[in-house]
Amino acid sequence: MGTSSRRKNSRFTRVPVCPDGAGLFWRPARWQELQQRLLARHIAYASRSSLYAGRIRKTSTRADLAALPTTSRDELMQAGQRAYACKPEAVREWVTTSGTTGQPLRVPLTAADLNRLAINEAVALNLAGIKAGDTLLIAVAFDRMFVAGLAYWLGAQRLGASCVRAGPFYAGDASALLALAADYHRPFLLTVPSLLTSSLAATAPPPELSAIITIAEPVRRADLSPNVLATRLGEHFHAPILSTCAGTETCTTFAEGPQCQGGHLNPRLAVVEILDEAGRPAPNGVIGEVVVTPLGVEGMPLLRFRTGDLAALYTEPCICGRTTPRLGPIVGRMQQRLKVRGVSLFPGTISEWLQTSADVAEFLVVAQQDFDLSDRITLHVALHRSRENIRHRLREQARTILRSPVQIVFTSPQAIRNLQRQTNPRKPSRFLDLRPPRV
Repeated sequence: MGTSSRRKNSRFTRVPVCPDGAGLFWRPARWQELQQRLLARHIAYASRSSLYAGRIRKTSTRADLAALPTTSRDELMQAGQRAYACKPEAVREWVTTSGTTGQPLRVPLTAADLNRLAINEAVALNLAGIKAGDTLLIAVAFDRMFVAGLAYWLGAQRLGASCVRAGPFYAGDASALLALAADYHRPFLLTVPSLLTSSLAATAPPPELSAIITIAEPVRRADLSPNVLATRLGEHFHAPILSTCAGTETCTTFAEGPQCQGGHLNPRLAVVEILDEAGRPAPNGVIGEVVVTPLGVEGMPLLRFRTGDLAALYTEPCICGRTTPRLGPIVGRMQQRLKVRGVSLFPGTISEWLQTSADVAEFLVVAQQDFDLSDRITLHVALHRSRENIRHRLREQARTILRSPVQIVFTSPQAIRNLQRQTNPRKPSRFLDLRPPRV
């Protein structure tokens, strides 16, 4: 994804595959047989949890999984400690979800879970081209019980790579990022991609990076082509823009390499399904809800966890040679679907448009309920240059995209950041949902 020279692509093809990821190259029949054994073992263990005791029957095949009940996030929140399957003294780490769509959920990790997490991220980072001796700048949060920063650190350690725990500040400050990256030889950068937009306006040459690994935001369109943000970042940094997708509840990552389109599933660690609105399996390449059964989890084993994320699964062979399914970009979340004057859309559509504008420094999409069958959207936008012709153009573009008038509040970047922190201090988001909970 993004732009990279032939020489850079050849570098990635020579990166040795870490032993943990060798199974991604197996013949499908081989890893599917292993996955079925691991699934049967996982289901038997999950019955220790009060959440599933008496609700599940013994199964040994991937096909039987569809007969088991799904698990929602609301069920986990209501279950609390009943969802745990380990003794309290076995817990070695507590992590929580970000709370983007509700209260944070606390997740226990045992020593085995931490080892599984290290394997999970070692494979993901190796897919991006990281090997022993490389340097990874981790420009995401490592505090507040977030699992992401911890996971990347564990994965890099398992690969034998070195880590620089930079935090998100460096990604959002072009000069600081340039100075930091200059201290290392072609490091890999891991961050939320929109934080790098400030670098696009910088006059100084960008730092030389091996690749940018992105989290939390999509860098591909639904057709798997690079979106506008990925294209701009790739052209600016002259480096591949690669995506990873994971969830705290499942501690399972879908990651891509420079030759891939979509994030590969590690069959040792999870079974993934895509379900339509009726709960039926969606065909290959068709968008539906991502449902994950993470294999081998001890602390909080889950069965058919409904992530709420909407994406498609691609099962045809990948050009990189790996044989496992690939997850496409998250095009939205079930709870975030908007209905504006009869038009359905997701916040990501608005975000992608605003990210394409060189005039926009920062933005926030706020959704409120207008009446029962329609939502009201307000865009808080900070401009690099506050000019009437720019404001007029953005209003007209918003009208075209939303197919109806929309309120735009032109404000400062700091005011937007303050609003983000007030509503969700754990994880700033570009979408603020003030609509009442759906019944």
